[in-house]
Amino acid sequence: MPKEANPQEPYQCPECKGKLILRLSKLKKPYFSHYPGEKRKCKLNYSSIALAKHVLRFVLDQWMRGKGDPVEVQLFCGERHEIPRDEINEIKLNQRIRFHQKRRYLSHLSLLDRYGQSILHIELREKSRVHHVKHPSWLEVASEEILSNPYLLSSLNPYMNTPYFLNPAPQQLSLF
Repeated sequence: MPKEANPQEPYQCPECKGKLILRLSKLKKPYFSHYPGEKRKCKLNYSSIALAKHVLRFVLDQWMRGKGDPVEVQLFCGERHEIPRDEINEIKLNQRIRFHQKRRYLSHLSLLDRYGQSILHIELREKSRVHHVKHPSWLEVASEEILSNPYLLSSLNPYMNTPYFLNPAPQQLSLF
């Protein structure tokens, strides 16, 4: 984060891998900017999806380390459910996923368990899909929603099933 950054250290853009420089705004707030000599077209300059992906990655990384607020999933107009921190082992960016024979989907962030199995695939969208992905581990989220509150992942898909990790474990009842 720019507030904790040291101006003497080199920084790299998480999207295009170009050099970044630490600057101060007119209001004396620190921010990162691409180095003036670099002639790159970086998606972070014009894509809310690219920016939201890196913001969410940062929030999830901090949360997995025990810092920050919990990250929650909210099914379409439903209850909020906290993602279980102890189940997530790794976060992968930009995975191509095939649920059906004919179609591959891009998961901007995939949350994996300790065995490398997918817990949740997060697709960032500027607007809702016309034909939603019907898979319990697929979550479509608006990039603008992530930028306004990265701690709440609200589904754009009204048909999304509850992911298995949000279902409470069955409890054994005792008659004695």
